[in-house]
Amino acid sequence: MASTEQPYHPDDIVVWSDGTWATLGEVWAGDFGWMSDDYEIVRAADVERLKALNLADDLGLP
Repeated sequence: MASTEQPYHPDDIVVWSDGTWATLGEVWAGDFGWMSDDYEIVRAADVERLKALNLADDLGLP
């Protein structure tokens, strides 16, 4: 059975435990190479999770 999970998108959000965040595209480009690889990837469409991480204001979410 094939997975229905979509691949990650460059606009998805990477969040580190210290609250630092970036787009996955920035991480893929190497802009955060100095940060650990221990992060959570939150899909950009997962507004509830992004709000729970207190990123709503930073990302301009309603």
